[in-house]
Formats: sequence, C-alpha cells, structure tokens
Amino acid sequence: MNDAVKEITGILAETPMCFVATVSGNEPRVRAFQYQFEQDGKLWFCTARSKDVFRQLQANPAVQVCAVRQDMTWLRVSGKVSLEDNRAVKERILSERPLIKSLYGTADNPDFTTFCIEHGAYTIADFSGKPPRSGSF
Repeated sequence: MNDAVKEITGILAETPMCFVATVSGNEPRVRAFQYQFEQDGKLWFCTARSKDVFRQLQANPAVQVCAVRQDMTWLRVSGKVSLEDNRAVKERILSERPLIKSLYGTADNPDFTTFCIEHGAYTIADFSGKPPRSGSF
C-alpha cells in the first residue's frame, strides 16, 4: 500500500460515516455511507443492488467521497468505482460489521454487493491555513 492510500484509509477509518456523491442523469446525489476498509490497495464499500445508488453507479461509475475527522481535517476522493461482487470482501464485511450482517445476513444474499475505488485523485485539507495536499493513488 502506498503512502497516499495509507493516509486516505487512515482518515476514512477514523470517520464512521462518509458521504458519497453519484450522478443521476444531470443531478448530483449525495448520501451517507460507511467506508468498509482497504484491501489490495482498493477502498471498499457495500450496498444493495435494489438501491438507487447501485443503478446510478452502473450508469455512471464516477464518484466523489468526502469525510471529515473530528479535528476538522477533511478528505475528498474522486474516482470511478468498480462494481465487484467480491465474496471474500463480503465475508470480511459481515465478520467485521454487525450492522451490515444484520441487514444482509450472508454473503449469498443476492441483494448484497460490493464496490471499490482502486485509482483516483484526493485532496486533504484542514483549517490551519496551510494549502491543501492533493495527489493521485
């Protein structure tokens, strides 16, 4: 895992909820999401195939994720998701996240799916007066 991914995942791991923006036609859609973890250099999330967000990601995989730590450091990640229905990732999510397990039960649930961001751009900033740091991963 490179340094940028370490810093990104460090911030995401400290924030129980982040916000994911998708596109629906010409309209942005933002919703609260739970970041799951980094695995193999990818940022993993999960959702239900029955949700609007899944259909939006199928139609346009461009997303932006925003998270804010308690110290007011904020992270923005932009990239394209890969809709990977990864069984090993689903099993890990279910073992680590009781809330997700209560929603989907098992990795065999046909509505339960995963997606990831493998490459993208990021910005990390705060209110210190220092310029934001940006890069790609």
